[in-house]
Amino acid sequence: MFGSKKFTVTVTGSSHVLEAKSGTNLYHLLREHDLIDKKLCDGNGQCGKCKVKIKGVSVNKPTKKERLVLAEASLDAGMRLACQYGVKSNITVDTQEAVKFENVNPGIVSLKIKNSNGVVEENEFKSFLTTDMFIKQAERDDKKQTDSKEPEIIEDFSDEVIVDDFVYDERPIEEIAGHSRDTIEIKKFEENEQEEDTSFSNDGLLFIQQPDGVRYYHYSAGIGNVVDDGHIKTSERLENILEDQLISDFIHNNVKVLDIERVIVILDKPYFEGEEMFGLVKYKSMKLGDFLVEVLQPRENHRDLVRFMRFVNQTPGKKLLIPLDNLEKAHFMDDGNLHDMSAGFIDCDSLFGMSEFYGKNPIVSMSKDLLETKLKDDFHLPDSISFTVFFRTASLLMKNGLADRRLNLYDRADVMDDLPLDLTVKLGIKDDVKRFNLYRKQGVDLYIDQNALDSLHRLRIFIYSVITYTEKRFGHIDDVVFYTLTNSDTLADDLISLSAIPKKYEKKVKTFYGDPTMYAVQFFQEKNIEIYFNKRFGEQNFINLDEDELFIETQRNSQF
Repeated sequence: MFGSKKFTVTVTGSSHVLEAKSGTNLYHLLREHDLIDKKLCDGNGQCGKCKVKIKGVSVNKPTKKERLVLAEASLDAGMRLACQYGVKSNITVDTQEAVKFENVNPGIVSLKIKNSNGVVEENEFKSFLTTDMFIKQAERDDKKQTDSKEPEIIEDFSDEVIVDDFVYDERPIEEIAGHSRDTIEIKKFEENEQEEDTSFSNDGLLFIQQPDGVRYYHYSAGIGNVVDDGHIKTSERLENILEDQLISDFIHNNVKVLDIERVIVILDKPYFEGEEMFGLVKYKSMKLGDFLVEVLQPRENHRDLVRFMRFVNQTPGKKLLIPLDNLEKAHFMDDGNLHDMSAGFIDCDSLFGMSEFYGKNPIVSMSKDLLETKLKDDFHLPDSISFTVFFRTASLLMKNGLADRRLNLYDRADVMDDLPLDLTVKLGIKDDVKRFNLYRKQGVDLYIDQNALDSLHRLRIFIYSVITYTEKRFGHIDDVVFYTLTNSDTLADDLISLSAIPKKYEKKVKTFYGDPTMYAVQFFQEKNIEIYFNKRFGEQNFINLDEDELFIETQRNSQF
């Protein structure tokens, strides 16, 4: 059978059940049937206004752009950007949930209603006055604008009062509310009533130093999101541009944006003196011409910067952060308070620094029977093993009876009678070290040896122990979040297969991969970076796990 597979898209609140080919862009599908209004960027992934709620047996994982725009809680609830969603299964789409509070009159900050019994009910609007409310709705159908009905005030249990009409109504609030025996007191917005700590936002540019140039993101306060991004290929270093006070010329020659008031620069190595933040980065601000320039740089190396930026990508709650690419530290975020747990005995460099993990054409997949491999490029010989394949292979070695639960490889002679010959021949030994051969063809010899498996065994003991220890010391954990720079979609399943996660937390595991420095655009939500962190983070507590009696006891009593 030729042609693409088709799926159904059911739109909540309408009689529409659409049919779409696999991969169809959801935004364009909804626009084609007039089921969603044209947004600011018209589906180009820049404004973040096409939020929809999606339900189905299989909902697509969030894209990088969705993780940047939407809060983690929203993503967990099924919120997605329609322009970023390719239809790959039967789904139900709610286009209205994300826009239910878009049209509140921005001139009203509170509404007091005194009923006939003398009870005063007040609804505050301050808590959700955002820049989104000052953006007019785009392209309304003529019928909707001319055939409007009398708006009615709807009481919502979230303490918000909204006007049930898509078009902003300019009539006085007294007329909208209608005549009643209840007394209505309206409080209008005035400049001097703004609270001192009200969130501040302005247009800005984020520059990130990279080996081959500079990555940039243009943040617009008008829509509260990134409106443009790109890469500037240059040999000029950002620290030199700042030192020579040429940042204005650099922007004019390469980005060509107007009315920029603020620039955030992320360096990949320490250069300027500055104030330390979380013992990971140095912060420096300076005024260069018309720009406020803020510089973030690692205290020692790029890994410090990566760990720091991972804090930015966290929602409130009790989160245990375990960076698999930098296991000297784990972090427990307790509603803004940071508990920094150090473990010097974990030698992650010997594991994740293995040359076998770095190459241009790695093995990217391993079959369940350990007999077949898939390469990134089948037309060239492999030169490395992907991070994911290493974890997956270790798990499969136990499942297939080639290693015990402590990840000790068996001798070939011990399993020859019980396992297929084409599997047992992959077991070998060289220089008195056991190994399992993943690929041996045409002069290429890629394997996982006992030393690597021993390091992985120590790693899973640490992971299991630090989760158990955190619960014992601080109480309930909302999420266990694993970070790595390497693409690892199956990492959570692999860690569970390796018994590295206590059973009760298996459904609370989340994994993120990639460079998190792009999340620095969130700093534009406040007047400066210091204010951003002062509002969101509290005390920092340092814990040396090597000397902590509770952790030592927990590790000693681990299931391994």
